[in-house]
Amino acid sequence: MDTPPQSGHINTGTGNVGAANIAPPIQAVPAPASSDHNSKAVAGLVLAVVAPASLLLTAPFARFAMLLTFPYSGPSQNPWLASLVFWSLPLIFGTISASLGGYALRKSGLRTKGSGLALAALCINGVIFIVGLIMTLRFVSMMR
Repeated sequence: MDTPPQSGHINTGTGNVGAANIAPPIQAVPAPASSDHNSKAVAGLVLAVVAPASLLLTAPFARFAMLLTFPYSGPSQNPWLASLVFWSLPLIFGTISASLGGYALRKSGLRTKGSGLALAALCINGVIFIVGLIMTLRFVSMMR
């Protein structure tokens, strides 16, 4: 049974063949729930690696702060300032990395792909924190 032609269409008389060529509407496929946790774990790991590398950026500024705060005679009034400048950028990166790693580990569980990355980010942050704390305490105690 042919349908009457609509405005602007030509009826070819092939019946219902034209209806078979109409594609069904495309439905969006939702992303897996764990991909958000994996991406946060990867971001946390990248920031954990960038944090110690950022020490190269802050080292010249810390040297300059040390030159400005340490007088020629006597102990400094602010021995902590050079260490604060030196660890400022790694502290920001490390804090963000630890929060992303903790979030990914808490939400994804211990048996997923993202949990290994999140644990690696947290371990790197822990090592950098301990090394930074020891270096800073030695530096401040040495300058008194």
